[in-house]
Amino acid sequence: MSVAVLGFGKSGQAAYGLLRNKGYNVEVFDDKVAETDKEGFFFGKKAEVFFDRVYDFVVTSPGIKPSHRFIQSALKKNIEVISELELASRFAKKPIIAITGTNGKTTTVKLIESILNAYGFKALACGNYGVAFSDVVDEDVDFFVVEASSFQLEFTKDFKPFVAAILNIDFDHLYWHGSMENYINAKKKIFKNQVSDDYFLKNDDDNYAFDGKSKLLVVSKKNRNADVYITGNGVVVNLKKQFIIDKTRLFGLGNWENIGFAALICSVLGVQEKTIKEVVREMSNLEHRIEYVTEIDGVKFYNDSKATNLDAVENALKSFEKKKNIVLILGGKHKGESYARLLPLLEEYVRAVVVYGEDRKQIMQELSDFLPIPLPAVNIWGAVRGAFEVAFKGDIVLFSPGGSSCEPYKNFEERGQAFKEEVMKFKEEYDAAPLI
Repeated sequence: MSVAVLGFGKSGQAAYGLLRNKGYNVEVFDDKVAETDKEGFFFGKKAEVFFDRVYDFVVTSPGIKPSHRFIQSALKKNIEVISELELASRFAKKPIIAITGTNGKTTTVKLIESILNAYGFKALACGNYGVAFSDVVDEDVDFFVVEASSFQLEFTKDFKPFVAAILNIDFDHLYWHGSMENYINAKKKIFKNQVSDDYFLKNDDDNYAFDGKSKLLVVSKKNRNADVYITGNGVVVNLKKQFIIDKTRLFGLGNWENIGFAALICSVLGVQEKTIKEVVREMSNLEHRIEYVTEIDGVKFYNDSKATNLDAVENALKSFEKKKNIVLILGGKHKGESYARLLPLLEEYVRAVVVYGEDRKQIMQELSDFLPIPLPAVNIWGAVRGAFEVAFKGDIVLFSPGGSSCEPYKNFEERGQAFKEEVMKFKEEYDAAPLI
């Protein structure tokens, strides 16, 4: 069989390797990469030959929108288009635990993997977190714990996890999906093929309809009798034997929900309360997720670069006390939802706002009702120094952009690393400066 792989980043490379190992004839197309003479690889302008080819199916990468001309051409020829997630799942011989949601996916996946392994299972986290699913699908494990993005779920057909969860759904990725309805429908594909022996976990705060066939379990902040009830400072698991989790090193309001989902999933799989509590107690924040960086002359700096939407910014702010002592750094690439949504929380938590990046003028306009007037910064270098200038001793500088990464950063990881480096450089400069 002949297959085309669209895009040759992490996902495309993994799909290519798996297909070649399984004996498929594979050609790769990427019109964003410089041309090469390597046989079977059509990059740059050479990728145009895709329109003249016919394949048994096409594997597309998450960075390629459904409206891309290559995908539209394949669909018009009635060629099946699938994601790398769908491809890998077709070769998986062990149960899949699939986690999606606007926020909290990686932390939840890491929790589940850690709890299962601590109990004696062999679990492997993959997908959007860690290694691509296709790179490890042949590994000998008990469970694959897969972080599934809406981009990957959009192009699934037979994907069928044993346990699936949508942690939450908020305004995000509309530039890719085209509408909120399309975004929600992509997320819902995670349970589309499940049957009565499977499990699906839903957040009670989300108002989409569950129309699947699997066993429905609910995580709620409102209903004390839900399968998991989230309190202000803990989690009550009501499955079989009730138990309470109220100790963890994880910092951040949204993490109690992440813990609730992870604990419920692991309970379904037979893990005992003792193991769940032990792992949760020792788990700490992953990089770029309300991550403490350092303190400079009484001002603490936190890196929350993973906050690529406004819901994540709100959760980050609510993780701190209402002392109005936060200097918030916003910015990056605007994703369509007005930053004015943040105004009520800014009034409660924030002393000052610094806005950096290519869309800073639009963001500042949307926050024009906030006083003092937000400060502009061209880049992270300026944002760090500007934030410190308006901060008082005892304040917090929170880098929680709310937008996706913009030049020169490829992703939130690079952006977060740049923030941390700028903070540490500034600390060195500040500590070395003579006292006046």
